[in-house]
Amino acid sequence: MSASFDRFLNARHRQSRKASLGRAFTVSRQSWRLSEDPRETEPEVEIVATRRTASEAADLAREAAWSFKRNGFHKPSGAWWGADGESFHRFMVRPSSRATTGAALLAVALAGVAAVAISQRKSGRGK
Repeated sequence: MSASFDRFLNARHRQSRKASLGRAFTVSRQSWRLSEDPRETEPEVEIVATRRTASEAADLAREAAWSFKRNGFHKPSGAWWGADGESFHRFMVRPSSRATTGAALLAVALAGVAAVAISQRKSGRGK
């Protein structure tokens, strides 16, 4: 891999890495022109696929990167990448925002139920 592509792969425009299960993964493509500095320029973001298993999403990202003449996998960022003569593309696989929001809401609801159960148990002991 060319060292010049490291500036795109190491850019800080990363998505959350919260764990999720099931068909809750999204593949997104972040694109820059090769003449741009990724530290100063936000990438163009396109959602490639949603509601996939982690394995399906990874396969889609890999196949998308392979469609470019120059491509590879950047282990530190966990992203597949592809480049043509004008643009650089990074394919990210992450839990979808709906999945992480749903999991957070479920956790809050369960905490609320537990709090009510504990308070009822305490009030029952005082009688």
